[in-house]
Amino acid sequence: MTYVHFFIRYLVIPAFLTFLVFLVLVIETRPLVPPNQDPTHEYLARTRQLLNTTVQFSQTGGLERLIILTDSDLTAAANFAFLQKKLEGHANCSIKGNRLKLVATVRLPIKSPRLFLNFRVIADDGEPHAVIKQVKLGRLALPRIVVKALLNGFLNFTPLFRYSQVGDKLVKEIRIVDGRLQVTVNWNRDALSQAKGLITDLADKERLLVYNDKLAEIINQSQLKRFMRLGPLMQHLFALAKSRSESNDDPIAENRALILVLSAYVNGKNIAQWLPSNHPPAIPPRREVLLNRRTDTAQHFMASAALAMSGHSTLANMIGLAKEMNDTHSGSGFSFTDLAADQAGTLFGKTAIRSEEKARKVQAILSQSADESLFMPNIKDLPENLSPADFAVRFKDIQSPEFNAFKRQIEERILACSLYQP
Repeated sequence: MTYVHFFIRYLVIPAFLTFLVFLVLVIETRPLVPPNQDPTHEYLARTRQLLNTTVQFSQTGGLERLIILTDSDLTAAANFAFLQKKLEGHANCSIKGNRLKLVATVRLPIKSPRLFLNFRVIADDGEPHAVIKQVKLGRLALPRIVVKALLNGFLNFTPLFRYSQVGDKLVKEIRIVDGRLQVTVNWNRDALSQAKGLITDLADKERLLVYNDKLAEIINQSQLKRFMRLGPLMQHLFALAKSRSESNDDPIAENRALILVLSAYVNGKNIAQWLPSNHPPAIPPRREVLLNRRTDTAQHFMASAALAMSGHSTLANMIGLAKEMNDTHSGSGFSFTDLAADQAGTLFGKTAIRSEEKARKVQAILSQSADESLFMPNIKDLPENLSPADFAVRFKDIQSPEFNAFKRQIEERILACSLYQP
């Protein structure tokens, strides 16, 4: 028997037959999860508010935050992920007591016959992390050791590696308790900064380059050498976004790229590493950008807008509030001005990509005017630099009726801006 015959008989044929058996067990002709009735915009809206349910802050100024998610939150996030990846798939999550069940279906990209990849995941509570008890692909149940090996390989040898590294720094504990998924997050400024940097993955690099070069052109043509207002920058950039959207019919992608570029510039971040390497990007001259005549307001506003666009608007709110609570204990004091800028920026980012209709509305309004009151109210009268003692005297804590009433007043002032009107 020659080496070729040996190779085919004892290696190729068994491997091929094993692969066929695997396909038979894994691929099915019926979807496990029928199409959900929620429209696409519902997944978008609910996913952006994933972390809004509960955020608890330690009274000692500690570095841990607790995020509590419901099964509805997780269902929306999974379906939103399918939409983002343009997959024809549906998912459903349920949490009962200390057990989480996720079932999902993805239709394979072939016209006929209709074939589906169904999978089920069951996880139980554990310390310090919940434990995956069962994973099934179609009719094939995977042993836990195989699941662990596949998960490690998937995270370490795919583009998700960067995300998993950031997640390792941010996430301290994952528990399943009383029908909720509880995630304890480390308040790590470096890790959060990296997480914000990952947002640029959501925008096409070529679009980022277009808006980066346009921004450089605008600033080079300006007679101002030290400061620039955010309003005029937005007007010029959204005029370009409006023109491009009319030709490519993708206003959401245009707005996303624009806001990412502008947010990076306002906050002094270099995005050259995210731009195409085959075309040297223009380098915009450095100017301080003002909103309400303040640089810090512009920075808070644009950073929150960029973060909110990624589908985590409530994370932007959480980070803004967490920073203010941290500053209360570290010297600069609590600032309702900064908090208002965070909230307005979050709403701006959400509005700019909520739907094609909203995206075009934002382009139409902002391309015609440099008036900043369209998207940001006057917040000069809001208290800031409150020490822990001053904050406690006036508002007690962030769970108090006094604090929440004042926060609602700020939200109402933001919602009154023309850009956010129905």
